This record gives sequence, C-alpha cells and structure tokens, in this order.
Amino acid sequence: MGTKLTDLLVTDDDNFFGLEPELATLERARFVVMSAPYEGTVSYGKGTGAGPEAIRLASQQVELFDEITGEEHIPRHGVATLKAFDPNCTAEEMTIGQIYPATQQILEAGKFPILIGGEHSVSPGAVKAVAERVPDLSVFHIDAHSDMREAYHDDPYSHASAAARINEWCPIVQVGIRSREKFEAGHPDRPVHCYHAWDHHTEGPWIEEAVGKLSRNVYLTIDVDGFDPSVFPGTGTPEPGGLTWYLGLKIIQKIAQSRNIVGFDIVEVAPTEGQQVSEFAAARLMGRIIAFISHYCWRAEGAV
Repeated sequence: MGTKLTDLLVTDDDNFFGLEPELATLERARFVVMSAPYEGTVSYGKGTGAGPEAIRLASQQVELFDEITGEEHIPRHGVATLKAFDPNCTAEEMTIGQIYPATQQILEAGKFPILIGGEHSVSPGAVKAVAERVPDLSVFHIDAHSDMREAYHDDPYSHASAAARINEWCPIVQVGIRSREKFEAGHPDRPVHCYHAWDHHTEGPWIEEAVGKLSRNVYLTIDVDGFDPSVFPGTGTPEPGGLTWYLGLKIIQKIAQSRNIVGFDIVEVAPTEGQQVSEFAAARLMGRIIAFISHYCWRAEGAV
C-alpha cells in the first residue's frame, strides 16, 4: 500500500469516540484505529461489513470516564481514526494488501494499532505486521469457533482460517471455543492452547493457567461471537453458551495486569436493524481495553 497514514486520517470530529480533532491527530494520538468493512468470505449470517461504521457511531455515545480504573484514558492518550479500507477485493488483498502495510506504518510511527472488522479474515494482516516487529509475541483469541481450518472453500484467507494463518507467526491461546472441526490442529512449533467453553465458562483457576501460557507481548483478537449472544446478538453465527460480559472483561484485565498488550482487533459485529446492542457493546469493549492498556500495561512499563 503506497498510501500514507496522513492521507487516510479522518481530520474532523466524525471519528471514533467523537474526540475533538486535536486529540485525534497522528502526532497527538497514541492509538490508531483501522476499519475493515469486509465480509467477502462469510458463510452464514451477513452484515459484518457494516460493523465498523456502526461501532464508530456507537463509540461517540460512550462515556470517556472508565469507572474500573477511575480515569479518562482516551482523551489523555488520543485516538486517531483512519478512513475505512476498500472492501471490494479478496480476503487476501484486504488483510495482506491493505491492513498489513497500514499496520506496519502505524508501528513504525510508534503508535498502537487497533483494527475493527468486518469478518475475522481481516485479522491476520495486522498480526503479521506486529509479529514482524515485536519479539516474543503470542495471540489471545476469544471466539466461538477455533478458525483453524487450513482453508475453507479453497480459500486459505477465509474467516474460518484466520487462526490458522495467525498460527504461522505466533502461538495462540483460545477461549470461548464451542464449535470446531474434528481435525483442526496447530503448528507443531507454535502451540495452540484451546479452552473450550463447556469446561471453562465461569471464573476459576483455568484463567490464570490460560494467561500463564501467553508470552510477554500479546495481541488480542476478539471475535464477538466468543461472548454469549445475550451480550452480542448481532453477529454472523451466534453460538449459545459464550463468555459473559464481565467474565470476558476480567480475563482481559488479567492479561493487561501481567502482560504487555501490543495490539488488538474486534471483529464480526453484524448490526441488527432496530437496535444498537452489539455495536454499542463493541464500542464499550474497545474503550475498556484501551483503559486496561493505559492503566496496567503502560503504567507497568513506565509509559504513563
């Protein structure tokens, strides 16, 4: 991608969280948000292409004060918003042709990358860029589906192959999983630790165990169907029996308290006509993760 970040920047207040423009410049902001309205390989419910815009609009209604940490992290650090990527392409062209080079530029500028999808096929490009720059990286994957098919419908960049592509660069810890193919397996040199929802859906020692399998630097990839449909009803394949809202947040908080989160994505929101539950929950999740990173990760590194 020859396009510079400055050419992609949203320069007015029509940005994520509705920030004043001076808080959303590339010079001022520490976080940079990419939007990938892509749903080219969806296999069931449609609508994830509308997810990023719906989440952006919902984020403008989110209170910026974080009641858990007791601070306003978003105005303090700033959040820059990039214009949405062009969805008229293949999954490989989206994630490797557009998202990967944009994430490279964000990292080269010393900024923190956030990716909002779109279907899960968008995630590997961001992870690839982070893995090439950040040593000792692992991925924490919240999802209802393991997404470990080598290819789906002959497409290795399908949404059902997202974790398989990510596993080419990083070990993975998966939680919330409750639907998978029999023969899905990880790379022999980069393990995939899978915590199935049937056995791991309430608080317990398993959370410490799962977090303990992560390396020092962690990228979060969050398919919202990893949460229960009561939390995110608007998603393409709403599997019953997922993570509750507070359990999911407590797991992410545990990671932030002991690891260094270096990037994250939220994918698979499919807005439902007549209600705003899923996109607002995604915007809240986005804001809460930003707060955890600022309060725990950056404070531990002396960056706050």
